[in-house]
Amino acid sequence: MKKLLLSFLLYTAYTLQAQNIGIGTTTPTGPLSFNSILGNKIVLWGDGNAAHYGFGIQNAQLQMYSDAPAANIVFGYGRSGSFTERMRIINGGSEGLILNGRVTLRNGTSPVDPAYGAGIWMLNGDNSATLGFMGVQNNQNVGFYGGPAGWGFTYDAINSRVGIGNNNPYAPLAFPASLGKKITLYPGATGDVGFGVAGNRLQIYSDNPNADVAIGYDAAGTFNERFAVKPTGAIAVNGNIGSPGQQLISNGAAQPATWVPRPYVIFFTRSGFPALTGSTLCSDIGGVNGASFSLATQSWVSYAFSIPLFGDNGSFGGASSGGVVIQFLNSSGQVVSQANSQYNIGNLISSHITVNGVGDLPAGNYTVVARLVRNSTSSGNTQTNAGTYGTSAGCNNITIYAGQLIINVFPR
Repeated sequence: MKKLLLSFLLYTAYTLQAQNIGIGTTTPTGPLSFNSILGNKIVLWGDGNAAHYGFGIQNAQLQMYSDAPAANIVFGYGRSGSFTERMRIINGGSEGLILNGRVTLRNGTSPVDPAYGAGIWMLNGDNSATLGFMGVQNNQNVGFYGGPAGWGFTYDAINSRVGIGNNNPYAPLAFPASLGKKITLYPGATGDVGFGVAGNRLQIYSDNPNADVAIGYDAAGTFNERFAVKPTGAIAVNGNIGSPGQQLISNGAAQPATWVPRPYVIFFTRSGFPALTGSTLCSDIGGVNGASFSLATQSWVSYAFSIPLFGDNGSFGGASSGGVVIQFLNSSGQVVSQANSQYNIGNLISSHITVNGVGDLPAGNYTVVARLVRNSTSSGNTQTNAGTYGTSAGCNNITIYAGQLIINVFPR
């Protein structure tokens, strides 16, 4: 018994002065030291010759192990009966680690090499090769590395910009300076839906020859079309592509643009030499007067009536003054647009009178009334349907050489 006790004391090399215990070593360097051989060092549970809980040493390895794949290794604080878990190493199944809290990764090189920033290397699905790296590229970017593009996706954490194939993004989302497809929204059977860049061209495309490219707005998940380019090249506004020969006009900010017939011209002429003589105050201009036309849709019209006049005040003396009146009457005989112009002609002096006007007319049938009006008689009776231009002494002869009316129609 004494020999056994002495052997144990020698073997453990208990030193009262250093308070170190050696197990398998006579020179313990810590409070508890083991001999420098590989294998199990501490068995916490189970048979040391079989699978168990414990600690061991192998070449360049410190081992901490449980006895079966279903038994995990857990780190935390507290005590065994009242334990708070922070990290778990899972020994079986697809998951390997559960961590409660964030992970802070640092560059581990010494001296620090910025080319080896913190991150995680990942192998492919069958663990046969390294697939890619996720981590820090430099002092500015984090991203994904792998494949022929290298850093194919980066995030500029200083300026909050994303680069796809661009390691120096200059916008919130930046692509490389290369031509071709940039964003594919939907891969179709014969083509893709998306955006691309060609030489001096931004491309927006659909995936097949029967697909539109539409612009509109979303309302609670429902798309509302406002503009579309059809695969034929036709343009649709609010779903309407118009009719052949129509053109698109603006109706201002409050109304959508609409398709209308193209502008056209209505042309009437008058030739001959009617005269306004003696006490006659008003003369219809035949050929133009009574001319009729129709508007298929509401239209804005501008019109110009032009006639050359020749006045002769010979035996009466004085000057002749008056006006030329042009009126547009609807089917009920109501004047819907009117314009006039003044003339003032002396003895044997000719004058060219032009009457200009505009009107916004609804669809319907219209009649044109054109009149030559002298302002007053020698007695001062005023002719009112041409407006009042002043008075004149005497009755003068006025002759119309010819006349023409041009109406420009702009359908709405």
